[in-house]
Amino acid sequence: MRVASRTVFDFVRLNGSTAPVETELIYQADDPFAVTMRFHAGGSVATWIMGRDLLAEGMGMPSGDGDVRLRPHSGRTLVLELISDRHVTVFRFSANTLRKFLAASYRLVPAGTERFDADAFLSTVLR
Repeated sequence: MRVASRTVFDFVRLNGSTAPVETELIYQADDPFAVTMRFHAGGSVATWIMGRDLLAEGMGMPSGDGDVRLRPHSGRTLVLELISDRHVTVFRFSANTLRKFLAASYRLVPAGTERFDADAFLSTVLR
């Protein structure tokens, strides 16, 4: 079972201008701690996986101290920073979009009921 949403994030260029980027948000019950974001731009797709808790926390205060950071920008907008060895990519998007997506994910797997099946994970990795 999964929750998926398609939306548009604003990619923030170094000069402050923005460009729309089609973005998929995906939550799967069999990986209950993670949210996958797929960014579609220029015929290619970049995929990032981040913690659902990090996204929920970032709705109200700065969260993340690694390669994914999220913070409120205004009452209606969030700023997402994706940090790699070579780039810092910045997006702005609607807080309401993330709020609705997370609410749907919590209906599927309520907070605090997430379980990690180590045996299933290891059988997949060790094939």
